[in-house]
Amino acid sequence: EIKNPLTPIQLAAERLKRKYLKQITADPETFSTCTDTIIRQVGDIGRMVDEFSAFARMPQATLRPENLSDLCRQAVFLERNRHPEINYAVEIPDAAVRLRCDSRQIGQALTNLLKNAAESITGREAAGETLAPGTIRLSIEDGTPDLADRRIAVVIEDNGRGLPKEDRHRLTEPYVTTRAKGTGLGLAIVKKIMEDHNGSLLLDDRDGGGARVIMVFRPGDDEGAENKAGDGEIQDPMMVATSILPS
Repeated sequence: EIKNPLTPIQLAAERLKRKYLKQITADPETFSTCTDTIIRQVGDIGRMVDEFSAFARMPQATLRPENLSDLCRQAVFLERNRHPEINYAVEIPDAAVRLRCDSRQIGQALTNLLKNAAESITGREAAGETLAPGTIRLSIEDGTPDLADRRIAVVIEDNGRGLPKEDRHRLTEPYVTTRAKGTGLGLAIVKKIMEDHNGSLLLDDRDGGGARVIMVFRPGDDEGAENKAGDGEIQDPMMVATSILPS
């Protein structure tokens, strides 16, 4: 219901600007600034509603054998096109890294983390900090492929502004954010996805500055994750929203 009027509002503002900007002779800059503000804020509201909806109605994970390497390459490809000014480095084994997972949810988690890394870099540049060119590195570490306690780690590093020292553990809680326009749901969604896959999310500092975020999977436990994902019914979105909104 919130999103229904957003598109016509945005289209109306764009049409006003397109049709009347050239006809305004007195203070056209203010007219252009006001219409741009409407368009930008409508877009921000739409994105916030999307994130809230995604968190409040997280679907059950459907685990299937997937190639984790391909999922990582696809996520990096999309973000590289979104931020061509950032250098993306990918270190992935040539052989397929097999993992039972929900490809859509893992893709969403990777996109959220890569997006956070890019925003950390652009935030550094917006603050006027003169550092090395923005770089994001994604790697897969598959240290014990033949053991029952096998662990697969997807590591995403950036040379952005880094993570806060205080209350870092709260960054994965809903509505906790360090960004002025952030919703505080990105890392909360990633944490929920990792929990549904019997995995974990680790937040650390990158050597030399920046952040190091690690998604840890335990393939030996995927049967338990599948049972967990299939238990229970999907909660009513409003019930979930009520339970996570701050009092």
